[in-house]
Amino acid sequence: MDGWLAGGELLACLVAVQTGKAQLHVNNHDGNAPAQPHQEFTTAKRGLIRCMLVLTAACHLLLVTRPATRPVPATDGLGRRAAHAARDAKLITPRTPAKQRTIKVSSIVDVICRYANEGGLDQDALRDVVQLISVKTSLDQTTITTLIKNLYPARRIPSDVVITVVGALGQGKGKPSPGTQDSLVKWLITVHEIIEEQSVLSRLYGVLFGMLDMISIRTSLCHLLSLITCRKHVKPFRIQQLLELSRGLGNEPALQGLLLVYKDYYPDIILGSTSTSRKSFAPRPDEEWRARIVAVHEASNAVDDSSGEVQNGFKVLRKGPKGSKSSAIPEVHTYHATESSVTLEGIDSVDDFVEKLDRIEPPGQLVSLLADPLLQKYVDLKPSRISTSRIGVWLAACLEEQFEAHRQGAGDDGYLNEILSGLLRYAQYTKSLHPSVLAFFREYLPVWNGQDNLDTILGLLSYIDIGSFEEVHATYLSFAERAIAAQGIPAYPKLINFYTVLLQHHISTAVTDTANHGSESSQTLSRVTAHVATLFTSALVSMPAGLGSDVTSCILSFYELVSTSSMPRVVPIQLPPMHLIYLLTQDASVTTFARVCGIVGAYKLAFDRHPKPVKAYYPVEVTDTFNYCLRDMYNLLWVARGLVAQDKKSQGLFCDAALRSMLHSYLKKMDREYTIETAFGLSHNAWLAALSAAAWRAMEQDFADKNGLDPNSMVHHRGPISEKSLEALKRKGGVSVDWDGGNGYKAWVLQWLDERGLGGIKELMFATVMNLKGAA
Repeated sequence: MDGWLAGGELLACLVAVQTGKAQLHVNNHDGNAPAQPHQEFTTAKRGLIRCMLVLTAACHLLLVTRPATRPVPATDGLGRRAAHAARDAKLITPRTPAKQRTIKVSSIVDVICRYANEGGLDQDALRDVVQLISVKTSLDQTTITTLIKNLYPARRIPSDVVITVVGALGQGKGKPSPGTQDSLVKWLITVHEIIEEQSVLSRLYGVLFGMLDMISIRTSLCHLLSLITCRKHVKPFRIQQLLELSRGLGNEPALQGLLLVYKDYYPDIILGSTSTSRKSFAPRPDEEWRARIVAVHEASNAVDDSSGEVQNGFKVLRKGPKGSKSSAIPEVHTYHATESSVTLEGIDSVDDFVEKLDRIEPPGQLVSLLADPLLQKYVDLKPSRISTSRIGVWLAACLEEQFEAHRQGAGDDGYLNEILSGLLRYAQYTKSLHPSVLAFFREYLPVWNGQDNLDTILGLLSYIDIGSFEEVHATYLSFAERAIAAQGIPAYPKLINFYTVLLQHHISTAVTDTANHGSESSQTLSRVTAHVATLFTSALVSMPAGLGSDVTSCILSFYELVSTSSMPRVVPIQLPPMHLIYLLTQDASVTTFARVCGIVGAYKLAFDRHPKPVKAYYPVEVTDTFNYCLRDMYNLLWVARGLVAQDKKSQGLFCDAALRSMLHSYLKKMDREYTIETAFGLSHNAWLAALSAAAWRAMEQDFADKNGLDPNSMVHHRGPISEKSLEALKRKGGVSVDWDGGNGYKAWVLQWLDERGLGGIKELMFATVMNLKGAA
C-alpha cells in the first residue's frame, strides 16, 4: 500500500494546515530514528488516487508547520519527497497571506475536487472540508467556491455537517465571507433531499428564519425556507415579520415566493398586487450536478436514493424544489386551514397519523392520492361518498380530455403517462381498478398503437376484474392482444407476462375471498388458462427456429405459477394441453427441458396432496391425460422406452409409430448399440449426455476419495453409462454402484444436476419413481 494516500487523509492534511494544527513528531528515544509523521496521517487506506503530485504536496503540508531540525532519512520514495518538502516548506496558517506561501494550495484543492468527482466524499472527508470552509481562513474566495461546488457526498449527509453549515451563517468575527455563506446556503438547497436525518433542517428553521435580515444571503435563504417550510413552521409572528420585510423591501422575488408558500397554509394572507417570477423560487438543481451525484452514489455502492427524500409512507410526499416543471398530479395541500386545523402536511409518523386520523381535514385536491402514499391511506381508512365522487369526477374529466386529444393527434404523451402511472400506483395499493380507468380503456384500447405506455397499460389491465372472462376479453383484452401482436415477436413476452400477472392477481383474490368466490372463480380460472394455452401454442408454432427463447421462458413461468398455486376447493388444478407440454419438451435447451420436468413434477405433487378420491373432483379424462404425460416422461428419461405409445398408458409424445420406426432404423445403422428406446435416457440424451458424463467423473472421484484409492490407477468407465456397462466395470474392479435406487447412478446424476440449477428433472423423478419417493 506504499505510495497510496487516502482521500480522507488528504483532506485532513488540508484542514490541519489551514487551522495551523499540523505538526511534525520526532522520535527522540533513538538519535538515529527517522522522524515520524503524526499517527493520524500514517494509516494507509484503499481506494486512493495514486498521484505523485498528491504525495509530494500532502507530505509537504504535513511538515510545514515547523522546519525540520535535522535531515530525515529517506528510505523510500515517499520519505525522500517528505525530506525535500521539509527543507523548502514555510509556515502556512490562516493568517499567512497567499503571497508568502511556498506551497500552491490550489494544487491540493484540485486533487480534492478530482477525488470528490470520481468517488465522492465519505462522511468523514465531507465533514473535514465543511469544517474548513465554515470558518474564516486565508484561502481565497475562488478556492473556497471551488471546494463548495465539488462537495459531492458519497452517501447521505450527516446531521452534524448540516449543523456546521448553518452555524457558519450570520455575522461574526470568525464567520466566512458573505460569498461563502451564500454558496453554502445554495449547497444546502441542492442537497436538502439527501440529508441523512430529514428533520434536522426543520429543527433549525427558527435559526435560518432569523437571518432573513442579511442582504447577502436573503435570496438563497428564502429559496431554502420555501423548500423546507411545513405547516408547523407557519406562525403568526413569522407572517408578520415577512410582511414587514416585504413592505420595506418592495417586490423582492424570493421573499414573495416564501410568502406564497406561507399563503398555501394560511390563505388569509394578503399579498396585494405583487407577482412572482422565476426568481421567486429555488432554481431547479443543476442537471450536471444531479447526474454526477447519482454516478457517485452508484460508484460508492450507496443504497440511498439520491433523487428524493426517504419516505416511510406516513409523510406527505414532496417531489422537489418549487418552480420545477409542473406535474399532472397536484401535490397535497390543505387550503383554508386555521392554526387549530389538523392537516396531512403536519403528519410525520405513523403514531401521529393514527392519533389524528379522525380530525384530519381533507386536502384541496384528493386526486393527489395518485402520487401520495399518505393520502392513499387517509382515503382508504376514512372513506366517504364525497371523497369518492371528487376523485371520480376529476379522473373522468382528465381521462376524457386526454382521449379526445389523442384522437385528434394532439395528445401530451408525458402528461398521460404521469396520470396512468399514478393510477397504476393507486391500483397496486387498492388491488383494483378505478371505474374511470375502465371507461377510458373502453374507448382508448381500440385505437391504441401497442407502444405508448405499454408497461403501464398492461400493469393496469392486470388488475381488471375477470369475473366474466369472455366479456372482459371482448371489451378490453382482445384489443390489447392485437395491438401488441402487431409489434412482432419481441413484444410477445410482454403479453405472456401480462397474463401471468393477471392470473396471479386473480388467484390471490380467490384465495383471500373464498366466501364470495367458489365455482365461479374456478370456471373463470379455467377459461383464462384455456385461452392462454391457445395463445401460447399459436405463438410457439408461428415463430422461426431460434427466436423464441424469451417467449418459451415466459410460457414456462406462467405454468410454474399455475402448477404451484392450486388449493383444494378454491383454486383447481389446471393442466396445460399435453401437446403444448410435449412441444416444450422437445425444445433444444436443457434449461427448458428441466423446467418442463419441474412443472410436470409440481402437478404430480398437487394431485398427491389433493383430497381423495381425486376422481370425485376432476373428470376421468383429466387424470388419465396427466397419467399419460407422466408415463411418457418416465419412459423418456428413466427406462428404455422412449416415444413408446401404449393404449391407455402413454402417448409417446404424439410421435407417429411409423416415424418412430424410421428413427430406430436410422440409429441402428449408425451404431448397433443405439436404439430409439435409449436415445432419450440420462446417459444418451442429446441435452444431458455431456452433463451426465461430468456427473459420472465426479462420482468416480468421490468413490476414490471415500475408499482411499488413487484415481490414476483406477479402472475408468469409457463411453455412455448403461446398466450393463456398470456391471462390467464392477467386475473389472472399477466403481461399484447400482444403476437404480436412491444411491444408484441415476439418482446421483439427478442430484448433481439439481446442484447446478437443473432441479426440475430431479423433482419429477423423485415424485414419480417409487423407489425414489421420500429419498433426500
